[in-house]
Parts: sequence; structure tokens; C-alpha cells
Amino acid sequence: MNQMAGVVQASLKAGALDMKAVTEILNAAVKAGVSDQVMGSLVSMAAGAFPGSAPAVASAAVKSYGTQVTEANVRNVIASAVAVQPHPYASVSPISEAVTKALGSSMVANAVPGIAVGVAAQTPDNPLQGVTTQTSGLVRPGEEASGEALVLPGGLPVGGSATSPAPISNPAGN
Repeated sequence: MNQMAGVVQASLKAGALDMKAVTEILNAAVKAGVSDQVMGSLVSMAAGAFPGSAPAVASAAVKSYGTQVTEANVRNVIASAVAVQPHPYASVSPISEAVTKALGSSMVANAVPGIAVGVAAQTPDNPLQGVTTQTSGLVRPGEEASGEALVLPGGLPVGGSATSPAPISNPAGN
């Protein structure tokens, strides 16, 4: 942690993140067997100080796990990098794309889109917060929605399904 803090401070003074030093710290952390919590803190520290470098930091973190990377590791790295961004929801896509590229043809790469959707749903600036699903009809306040049709807050049906929503051009679904 102290090494990453030192690299971040030096990078702030220099005006650019030293990705080589960040990568070395992340590789050493994985070799030392740090917990996901510590790895997340390292990623957050670098990605938070340099939001424009967050995709590169997340990519380097995932690469540091090598062939032993798991879905839990990837979820932790993406969530940690996204959480410290000024606009978390908008940052999910570029960070997830960088992680997917870093994973290459790994089996874990197939899980990244699902992980990205889960992380995006948890961001505080998610524009679809409060969106629910149900099969038909309108959602009444306090009513639990279920089923497949995407419904905006207030009960406005949008169409499509929870896994494949119909495209909408405005909040009214027109």
C-alpha cells in the first residue's frame, strides 16, 4: 500500500501515472498473495488519482493474476476501478473493455459483460436506477415487480425483456 501511495504521489507531481511502476506493484501484490480487498485498494488508489488511466490500471491488475485469474478477481478489479471515478456509470464500459482485452481468450473473458452489467447497476449515477421488470400491466407504488417486461419507475412499460430491453429514445419509450 505504501509503495502504491508513493508511486501515486510521484505521478501526481510528474503529471502522469507511471504505469510501469503500478504494474510492478500489482504483480508483486499478486505474488505475495494479497487479499481481494487489498488488491481492490491498490487499484482504487491508482485509478482514483488518475481517472483517465483507470482502464489501464484495471487491465494491469487483471494481467497480474496471470492464468490464475478468477471471475471474483475480475469483478473486484472492475468494481474497485469504477467506484472511484467521477462518473462511475460512464466509466464501466471503457474499464470493462480494457479488462476484456487483457484477458484475451481466457474463459473468464466471457464473464466480463455480465460482471460489467452488475457493476453498472450498482453505480450511484446509474440512469436506470429504480427500473423494474414485470410481465404486464403497470407497477403500483410499493408493488414488487416480477417477470420479463422492462418497466420504468412509475410503471411505464418499455418493452423487451430484462436481459434484452427494447431500445428507447426517451424516458416515455417513444
